Amino acid sequence: MPRDFSRFFERYGWPAAKGRLPFCIGHRGASGHEPENTLAAFRRAAELGAEMWELDTQLTSDGVVVVSHDDHLERVFGIDRRISEMTAAELAGLDGVDVPSFSEVAALGRETGTGLYVELKAPGTGMRCWRHLAEMNQRFACLGSFDTAQVRELRDAACDFPLSVLIRVGHDPHVLGDEAGADILHLCWERAGERPQDLVTEALMRRAFEAGREIVLWHEERPAILDDIMKLPVLGICTDLPDLMRSPAVKEKAVGRQG
Repeated sequence: MPRDFSRFFERYGWPAAKGRLPFCIGHRGASGHEPENTLAAFRRAAELGAEMWELDTQLTSDGVVVVSHDDHLERVFGIDRRISEMTAAELAGLDGVDVPSFSEVAALGRETGTGLYVELKAPGTGMRCWRHLAEMNQRFACLGSFDTAQVRELRDAACDFPLSVLIRVGHDPHVLGDEAGADILHLCWERAGERPQDLVTEALMRRAFEAGREIVLWHEERPAILDDIMKLPVLGICTDLPDLMRSPAVKEKAVGRQG
């Protein structure tokens, strides 16, 4: 089914002529090439043609929003410290740790013309991110979370940015969309078997569209599945490897390498 996104773009002030749809959303930046959620990963994703970056938010003890999937630094940086227990200055002073502030990533987005697909992790980050984006008049952005309460908080506060709810396998996307008051259903179904694309049925899409919602899909790095879902009338697809969506020459190499 064809999909006209022009009304969505006009409503939220997104650039009408930015790249092509579905948008390539660099998952934690180009995290297949650079350390996740770092300025290097975000810049690399933009260079590879991603229209947006997916990024995660945490909150320091003094209320500064920073970009990291985990509150704990062990998995990515091998350090037994928690972001929420440090001030922003203490975090910035740790050797071998590269956790940018949200304002730094937003500035890089403005510099490169890249949209921000913000996944809210720590409670309290949503209102702060919205406030910063509004102050900078940075309209090419979306705010979302697995936590429907965080999305609903923004909806109830009359947030004028598109809101997304992230949905795990086995959960009803329409129920969660209603609960969150979301504009976008983000289906995180990459682990749903060998052909997760089969779960994105025409009936599911039609019901979402009739409710006035768009769809974003999971991060995908399997070329054959990516080829299938890029044909769907969805707003965007996340990937650790933006080159798989945006560079035919690299894509051909990747098919050979992974196939």
